[in-house]
Amino acid sequence: MQGPILKDQGKYVVWAILGAISGFGMALAAWVLLAPNVGPPPLFPYQDKVFHIVAFGCLTGPAILVLPRPYSWFWLAHMIALGAGIEFVQARMGEGRSADPLDFLADCIGIALALVIGRLIRRMFEARTSDAAR
Repeated sequence: MQGPILKDQGKYVVWAILGAISGFGMALAAWVLLAPNVGPPPLFPYQDKVFHIVAFGCLTGPAILVLPRPYSWFWLAHMIALGAGIEFVQARMGEGRSADPLDFLADCIGIALALVIGRLIRRMFEARTSDAAR
């Protein structure tokens, strides 16, 4: 039987893991979205778009899981603005980069997937918690 302290420690471990996933997403986003457009050719078609989806999913998903629901809307708006802002910056930075509306669409797909998957996971855990409380 777990006491409240062990339950809290488990929650903090999960939050730390989710924070690490979000940090990985930010590192991936910084590299993919702002690095000069040079290097080896892509390994598969639309590789860049897949990276956008993964990066924005990693940045959005943990927030959907741990933030109180009202703050989720703040984070979703923040992530959409980040995707649009990155394309704005890329259009002006040179370095072989250019804005691509399909990149922004891929960002939004990653955000939407993270929202749906995060809400499903959260609902599953909330149902389990409420069943355990009965």
